[in-house]
Amino acid sequence: MKDKTVLEMYLEDMKNIKPLDEAKKDDLLKALCTGDNNAKNRLIEAHMMYATELVQPFMGCGQEVMDLISESHLALTMAVTEYKSGDLKAQIRQAVEKRLNEIIDEQNRAKHDSNELTNRLNELMEISSALANEYGREATAKELSDRLLIPQDEVEELLKISLNAINLDKNI
Repeated sequence: MKDKTVLEMYLEDMKNIKPLDEAKKDDLLKALCTGDNNAKNRLIEAHMMYATELVQPFMGCGQEVMDLISESHLALTMAVTEYKSGDLKAQIRQAVEKRLNEIIDEQNRAKHDSNELTNRLNELMEISSALANEYGREATAKELSDRLLIPQDEVEELLKISLNAINLDKNI
């Protein structure tokens, strides 16, 4: 199913939520500040469409639309729960944008770390092959460590990772 279709279906469901007028919103905010859970739930519900709209600029950033919506609703819930005073809508916007930027940053870091690991494994395999040709046998972890200029325990960890990857490929 296409993300656009999922989003359109979700937005259609959101149309069933009754909007708040300003007077009702003010009453709910006052009740929220006294700890009224029903007020909190109604404010969250009333702002779900707004939180969903805030997802639009983040679409196409590598995250599934429904994941973005879920994260925006989590941020919405936190913003309403933590509300003390001021412009609730602005606080929701700030919380949602912050959370969505965080998950995109986390994704980018994970992708970078994965690429970094792949490069290190490739370098290890190249050096290992070169040393095997040079010595006429497999190189030891110590020899690989000396050639790569990294600690031996790091070489051993990389070798374990490469063996696990090979075993996974065989099992698939």
